[in-house]
Order: sequence, then C-alpha cells, then structure tokens
Amino acid sequence: MIHLNLIDAAERESLISNVNPVHVTDVSSQVKTSKKKALTIFLSVLFIFVAFSCFLSVAGVPKPLQGALPSQYLDLIGAEDPSRSALTLSSGQTTTAGGSLEAQVAQANEAIKRREALTVKQVVGEINPTVLYNNKRVDFTQFLPMEKISFQRAAMAQFLAFLNTATPDDVGFSDCIFQAPNFFYLRGVAAKPTSQRSFLERVKSVSSEFKTPPIPENAPATDITAFGKFNVTNVNMNAVTKFVPAADMLEELKSLKALASTHKVVLNGLDKPSVEDYGVYKRYIYQTSTTCDYPELQQFFAALSESPIRAAAQKVELKFAKKNMQVAMRIEMFVLP
Repeated sequence: MIHLNLIDAAERESLISNVNPVHVTDVSSQVKTSKKKALTIFLSVLFIFVAFSCFLSVAGVPKPLQGALPSQYLDLIGAEDPSRSALTLSSGQTTTAGGSLEAQVAQANEAIKRREALTVKQVVGEINPTVLYNNKRVDFTQFLPMEKISFQRAAMAQFLAFLNTATPDDVGFSDCIFQAPNFFYLRGVAAKPTSQRSFLERVKSVSSEFKTPPIPENAPATDITAFGKFNVTNVNMNAVTKFVPAADMLEELKSLKALASTHKVVLNGLDKPSVEDYGVYKRYIYQTSTTCDYPELQQFFAALSESPIRAAAQKVELKFAKKNMQVAMRIEMFVLP
C-alpha cells in the first residue's frame, strides 16, 4: 500500500515537472500601442483632409467631383464649383449642374415658344445671307467657281501678252507652261548673254517666288530656265457670273469653237470631256490640242477674256518644234445638272 502511494506520488511529480510555464501578458503596454496606432491613423487622415481642402481652395473643384461635394463644405474652405455657379435658377430640386429641374424645363419651353413666334422676315433678317458674299476673298482657293473662271481667263491673256512683248527677237523657247492660278515654267535659249539677262530680269520684275536654277556645266551660256508665279493684276472677278445650264452646253462649245476659228485656232478634243460631279454643279474638263502660231494663240485668249463665253483654260503647254508650235490645253466649264 505504501509502495503504491509512492509510485502515484512519483508520477504526479513527473507530470507537474513537464507542465509548460505560463506566459503573463502585459495589458498596459498593449493599450499604449493601440493608442499610438489610432493616433497615427487619425493624424494621417487629418493631414490628407487638410491637404485636399487646400488643393480645392487653390485649384477649384476638379471636373470629376463637380456637383458631388456639399456646398457648405466648399463655402467653408473657399473653393469654387463651376457646375454650381453656372446656373442661378430658382429653388427646387437641385441637379448636379446646380439648377432646378422645374426651372430648366420652363426655360426650354420658353425658348421653343419664342422660336415658333418668329416670322419669316425675322428669320431671314437674322440669317443675313449677305455675310456670305461680303467676305473678301484674296486667295484662288477661296474663289467661287465662276470667279475662278473669270480669274483664269484674265491670267492666261495677261501672261501670253507679257511674254510676247518681253521676249527679245533672238530668244527662243522649247517649253512654256502656264497653269492656274498663275504658275509658269519657261525653258529656252538666247543668242547672246545680254539677251538672256535682259529677258530674265523682265520676267523677274513681274513675278513672285521667281527661280532660275544653276546652269549645268555642259549647258550653253545663254540657257534660259525660269519658273515662279506671274503677278496677275486688274482682274474683273464678275466677268462671268452664271453657270452653264446643261441644255446650253452645246451652244457654249459652238461659240468657243467659232471664237477660236476666227483667230485661226482649231481646237481638237472638245467631244470627250471628263466630268467631276460636285452635287450642285459639274465640272467639265476638255483636253484639247492645236497647232498654231504664237500671235494667233495670244489673240484667241485675249478675245476669250473679253467674251461672254463661260469657259477658261486651266493649263496651257506650248512646245516649239521646228516651225510649228504644238499647244496642249485643258479647258474647263462649270455646268448646272
């Protein structure tokens, strides 16, 4: 019996010696730590709030936040919300734009009533169509279609007349091109260097953006190459003002052929035009050619610029071969469908 009690006591002693020690938690230190974290979070939030408020007061309310922030808060920090200051309508249900729905609907209805009450005379007076025609158009690309025809007729006649009077007798051309509105290219040769210089100076005096490339080493000393923009002056922009009706096209072409024949110029290729459709009108382009002398061609274009014929040469290319002058022309006409 005693032996058994000793064994039992020994076992209890071994169990007690194997029990893990108990860790005691310091409650006061944990409370202090949690207070520090809470204070840090609060100060961070406060700093962000103050910084955000300062940003709003300086830069105003950004577009994504317009209409979303309370007006009392914005008034407190002195920030402006454009969406709220845009409308100052009567009180009511406020939208994000700062106005009342009832006032907006009433305003829209009032605008409809005012528009319906306008007379035709008032509408025409407000539109004022004369504004479309009082604008001064100084560039060829801004001209109306018939103004382009008037300008091209005058430009071609002036350039050919100038070339006839400014060219010395001992200067000949192999190529001469004039294209609307006033671009030219000249290629030729002079018999004497003095004639070359005299001719180039004359062309330069009536041109803008005048260029003459350097003469190649193997080229004659009297070689002529020049290009630029010819100065067109005193153009009657109202020389022709009406489009050609489709029913009058054949008569207009007959008049053009008759005028050319009067000056011994035969126009070939007026039977196969290419057509560009602009909806309200069509542009007929005729690729024509002829063989004639220079004075005859000049006289034809001078007469065309004074005639009521509603056609003009958009491009003329002269090539001199032996005794004949080959002329290729692109004539255009604006036609009503």
